[in-house]
Amino acid sequence: MKRILFVDDDPNILDGLRRMLRPQRREWEMKFANSGAEALDFAQECAFEAVVTDMRMPGMDGAELLAHFVELHPHTVRFVLSGHSELEGVMRTVPIAHQFLSKPCSAENLRDSVTRALELSALLNDVQTQELIGETDALPSRPETYSAIVSALADPEVEISTVSRIVESDVAMSAKLLQLVNSSFFGLPQNLADVSQAVSFLGLNMIRDLALSIEVFKPPADADAQTTRMLSDLQTRSAWVAAISREMFEDKRQASEAFTAGMLHDIGLLVIATHLPERFSEILRAGRERSEPLHLVEQDLYGVTHAEIGAYLLGVWGLPYSIMEVAAYHHRPDVLPQEVVGPLTAVHVADAIVDARLREVEDAPTCGTAINLEYLERLGLASELERWEAIADEVLSRGTDE
Repeated sequence: MKRILFVDDDPNILDGLRRMLRPQRREWEMKFANSGAEALDFAQECAFEAVVTDMRMPGMDGAELLAHFVELHPHTVRFVLSGHSELEGVMRTVPIAHQFLSKPCSAENLRDSVTRALELSALLNDVQTQELIGETDALPSRPETYSAIVSALADPEVEISTVSRIVESDVAMSAKLLQLVNSSFFGLPQNLADVSQAVSFLGLNMIRDLALSIEVFKPPADADAQTTRMLSDLQTRSAWVAAISREMFEDKRQASEAFTAGMLHDIGLLVIATHLPERFSEILRAGRERSEPLHLVEQDLYGVTHAEIGAYLLGVWGLPYSIMEVAAYHHRPDVLPQEVVGPLTAVHVADAIVDARLREVEDAPTCGTAINLEYLERLGLASELERWEAIADEVLSRGTDE
């Protein structure tokens, strides 16, 4: 049975949570705390799979409470409940909260959000990796991304499209921005998978605050040369996959979603490289020795791959399911029932093509796998492969300037 902790200083709200979540008693062991101090007392007694806390509380607010949870129980999925007038406080929790829920929050929305996050944890069977995800309050980005955003926003006449292009070029910034805009705090009728729409929705002031207040996008100060180069190469590789995936669709909505999925599909590698550098080095070394794709080496050595890590992280952040699905299954799309081409198909093909082209010019462990021809035939898409390869070659010849 999963343990869930709810924290709010208003006794009426806690009573309301008890009543509306009563049907969950068969699945959840629930605790209700009326302050941050009481919540920490509970946390000292046992670990919780999830904590849902109010933002504004006397003494210890939600941001401070979640910071303690990062230290005590890093594997706990962390939710913030906040009103729309508490934007400044919410910004403080962006580096440490996994999801944001708006007040008032319906029983269905709260139940579904927590349940989905808990179900995603089943993707992982490695305790160390679960703790790693919980501790991931920072994903690496190229230093120039932060500088470019600050520089662009210093121009009072900067256009949103300019900022969007900067954000889209960076894996970690794209992920964190979509995490925030897709939180229920903003009350969107449907999830956004398009970075440019997210930038437009949040506005330049919010993007400025996000860029200035979150130092999650800087590479670790102690990153070695191999890790630094790998992160740079991964950024470029992801941008190629994203651009190719986008060109495979004429529909603008599908194209934007495929682009975002392509940018984020290997985000799990960022986590491993920056938070488990010794493991990452071992994976690279084994990949070279065996001439095997990295995800197969990861599975053999540790029982978990960067695909699962990335999907779990994106899932608990509340990103659209289609984006999480691509991260989880881009190496093995055939395990999912599909009838039409979507972002998963596009990224699988683009990832394989980019990987094959890179192997032609450099000796490096492969990140992707060969195109699954049986999968494409099942979808009736085998005849499209030649066209897609032509698109890929055109994109690669242009580079990633767009």
